[in-house]
Amino acid sequence: MKSITTFLMAICMMAAVGCDESALDREADAVRDATQQQAEDIRDSSQSTAENIREQAQQQAENVRDQADNAPDAVEEAAEERADMIEQRGETKADRRENVGEQKADALEEAGENKADRLEEIEVE
Repeated sequence: MKSITTFLMAICMMAAVGCDESALDREADAVRDATQQQAEDIRDSSQSTAENIREQAQQQAENVRDQADNAPDAVEEAAEERADMIEQRGETKADRRENVGEQKADALEEAGENKADRLEEIEVE
């Protein structure tokens, strides 16, 4: 829905600019706008997913720590190490998810930019 609204706004803005740009230039701008919005949506989604992963890992780690409360020192230390490992794995998984999302978004933007450039290079006689 967000993408459609952004796309429609881009079309309206282009119409307001008038006839100074060719139809292909306007189409190129619309392609850029649409792909940038899609890339932003991908980034937002991957960051949200990564944050959820971090929160879940944090909660699991806290549960491990809570279970070891009032236990002998050796048990508490082992639980703390286990909780730290859970947090580290969660952070690693979240970072990976963000990186994958960023790569997808970058690739989409690059493809959109290339398509827009090709449209602008077409000569209309």
